[in-house]
Amino acid sequence: MWMLRQVSNDLGTGGVRIISGVACLLQCVFALQAHAGEWDEAAWDWRAGDLIFRSGIDPMDDLIAQASEAEFGSVAIVRAGSGGPHVVYVDPLRGVTETMLDDFIADLGEENYAAYRVKDMADWGQGDSPISYNALLVAYGHDADRFRLLGGDAYYGAEMVFLAALGAGVALGASTKRAELAKNSPDLKEAFLADWQENPYCTYVTTRKECWSAIRGTAVLTSGAIQSDPGLEKVYPLPD
Repeated sequence: MWMLRQVSNDLGTGGVRIISGVACLLQCVFALQAHAGEWDEAAWDWRAGDLIFRSGIDPMDDLIAQASEAEFGSVAIVRAGSGGPHVVYVDPLRGVTETMLDDFIADLGEENYAAYRVKDMADWGQGDSPISYNALLVAYGHDADRFRLLGGDAYYGAEMVFLAALGAGVALGASTKRAELAKNSPDLKEAFLADWQENPYCTYVTTRKECWSAIRGTAVLTSGAIQSDPGLEKVYPLPD
């Protein structure tokens, strides 16, 4: 329900972002025509909608991964684009953005990232899939959510991927309460409380302790929960 509210809000107040998303989609169409058969940059037979997991993108993501013993911190969505496959992801400074897949995994060994694909989805080949379309239309151009709050105008990586997949009829990963994630990680708790006076949940409280009481029960989506979802299959790297 809150995803639909987000889309409605974008149409009412964020038309420029929607237009940017549409422009990206048009770019995809022309790119597909111009570069058909030329895209072999990835180490696997990539498809739009594939999910790429890696660390080193967002310090908060990496703290959450460490606290939850997940393999990687951040997650991105592959899409078709001019010059080859792109990835849509959340940069902590630039917000929801994109880059070439080659650049996203540059200098990473096969042990430092992994690619997954939603099971039982239609094969869209190297044309854009509903998941990659949703990432562009709903989230592209929005700010990064430093507070990790579901809903609103800002996004974090796992939330963007969850919503993009949900719009395609697939629910990936279960949320975890903030207090559960941070119970054995003082560093993560401190990160959750950074700039607490600006946290929307803490507008009417006066101390960090009260802020933690307000946010400790809120849900957080994690890249680790998405990666371990049984609805995904690993496509790279595969066992020898």
